[in-house]
Amino acid sequence: MPVSLKWTITVLMAATVFRAQTILFLPEVAAFGGPAHNAWFGPWFSDAIIGFLVPVMIFVLWKGISPRAWGALIIYNSLGAFDYSQGLITQYFHPMPAEMASAMTVYLGIGVFMVLQITAIMLLFRKTVISQFFR
Repeated sequence: MPVSLKWTITVLMAATVFRAQTILFLPEVAAFGGPAHNAWFGPWFSDAIIGFLVPVMIFVLWKGISPRAWGALIIYNSLGAFDYSQGLITQYFHPMPAEMASAMTVYLGIGVFMVLQITAIMLLFRKTVISQFFR
């Protein structure tokens, strides 16, 4: 795999590290006395886990040389993209309170990062990338 492609995937994955901050939003759900609907607990909790795993998965991208490593990267990024779709659906049915973020900010933020995650998945399916993991 060309180093430039590896760096591109790294940057795409690293950009999603910001989802780790959602662990700070968990007290904002109604179950804990906050203004946000309880439906946000799932997306925020999974965002936090996926965000904390970003450095681990970047390490796997750079050091992994097995089909299992490639599979882990595909699964990780696919779950991340699914999680973003879950956030979009939650925003549609139970909008985040305006005092936390505007609807436009939520849709735009989640949408942009979902595109980055899907782009990383597409790059991981390139022949040059697959060949590195299936030697």
